[in-house]
Amino acid sequence: MSELSEVLGAIMVSLVHARRMADEETAAVAEYYKDNPLLEGMSLPRVRVPELTIDMPLTFEKHIPAKDAELNAPSVIHKSLMDQFKQSIAEEELTGDTKAFQAMFDKEAKTALQKMAEIQKSGGTRVTKEAVLRSVDDAFAKALKKSSTNREIPFEKSDNISTAIRHRVAQIALKNQSSPISFVANATTSAVKESTTAANSVRLQITLREEGLEWATSSQDGKLTHRLQPE
Repeated sequence: MSELSEVLGAIMVSLVHARRMADEETAAVAEYYKDNPLLEGMSLPRVRVPELTIDMPLTFEKHIPAKDAELNAPSVIHKSLMDQFKQSIAEEELTGDTKAFQAMFDKEAKTALQKMAEIQKSGGTRVTKEAVLRSVDDAFAKALKKSSTNREIPFEKSDNISTAIRHRVAQIALKNQSSPISFVANATTSAVKESTTAANSVRLQITLREEGLEWATSSQDGKLTHRLQPE
């Protein structure tokens, strides 16, 4: 038994590798045509599957409910971000006139994180990592404004500090990641025949459409850039 996502993913991955194997064989045939004077002017045979429809029976064994992300303790996040904040202040050589700013950010960050924790406890809204990051960003901006430090610290330095804090909070914000709802399915033919009932079996019809990609190389200021783009 596997999750339904794994079954569908395996089918799509198999189609990708089928295309790879066909292209490898086309490349081998191209070499053969090039070396044969009677064939070198002919177009190469290349088999593609622009659309594939699969009709298969499945049985659903159970479903696994979705799980929301769990926010780390506000005190843990707060300590980590303040450690990073002080480290970044030192790295930017701003330790002299930023005491008011540091105190204000400490207060604003603590308040913002506590609000996030209360939102999660209420269960009304899902708390995401991005929501935590934005609340810390807002706390940083408020602290800058309230302490009037935004007029004293160059933008590049304050931006460097904010970015460093964001990266640290991203690493520590969540205690447990979220997981979507999933279904445990069985696609083994013999098992489906033996255990199928009207209540747990379905016929799954999937249509997969192939979209080919190719590498495109461009040069700018002497630097080569390679990008995948549609054929």
